[in-house]
Order: sequence, then C-alpha cells, then structure tokens
Amino acid sequence: MKKVFLGVLALMFLTVISCKEATDKAKEGEENVEEVAEETAEKVEETTEEVAENVEATGDVPTFSDPAVQEYVNAYEEYIAEYTKIVESKDMTAFAGLSQKGQDLATKAQDISGKLTGEDAKLWTDYMTASSKKMQELAAKMTAQ
Repeated sequence: MKKVFLGVLALMFLTVISCKEATDKAKEGEENVEEVAEETAEKVEETTEEVAENVEATGDVPTFSDPAVQEYVNAYEEYIAEYTKIVESKDMTAFAGLSQKGQDLATKAQDISGKLTGEDAKLWTDYMTASSKKMQELAAKMTAQ
C-alpha cells in the first residue's frame, strides 16, 4: 500500500512540475510574441515616416499613367487643401460639410486601388501613406482645439 501511495504521490509531484514548466514556457512564448509585435510596429512606423518624408520632400503630387488615378489624386489634393483651411479657420460647420466628400473619395479609392499596376502601385502607396500622415496631423490639430 505504501508503494502505491508513494507512486501516486510521485506521479502527482511530476505532474505539478510539468504543468509549472509548461506554464513558464507559455509565458516566455507570450513575452516573445509581444516583443516581436512591438518591434514590427516600430519598423512599420519608421517606414511610414520615411515614405511620408520622401513624398513631402519632393512636395509634388506624383504623376500616374492612368488618367482615372491622376484625377483621383488631384481631387484628393483639393480635399486636403480644403480640410487644411477648415482646420486653420476652426469652422466646424464647414468641417461637417466636408464629410460626404471624404466618404466619396474613400469609395473611389477602393475602386482605383484595384486597377493599379507596376510603378503606379508603388507611387500610389507612397502618396497615400504621406497623405494619410498629413491628414492625421490635421485631425490632431482639429481635436486639440
């Protein structure tokens, strides 16, 4: 009877130890995943800032081979200019009127992005990244007021 009891006790002891080791390994894995996610987020942010700076440094709106894409980009530039004026003037009524134009542009962007090929796709990505950064900065100004 003692041998059976000691055997069961030893088995329970080993089970507790293995569960603890499994828990420790799971925690280590979780920490590694969090670390990799943070590093990836930092790299994405750095890359986004670099692209935005490159487009901003040129100061020019890129030229696309597809006329529909170029038309969209020109309309988006007008939207950004109008948005900027509204933020500077702090005119909330005008801001509310701009929302429909933004929604229309977002819908059109989805259609256009599916048609991009080659060099236009890269230009589009760089342009939209820089424009998004610009819009985020403007939105931050608007909410800070």
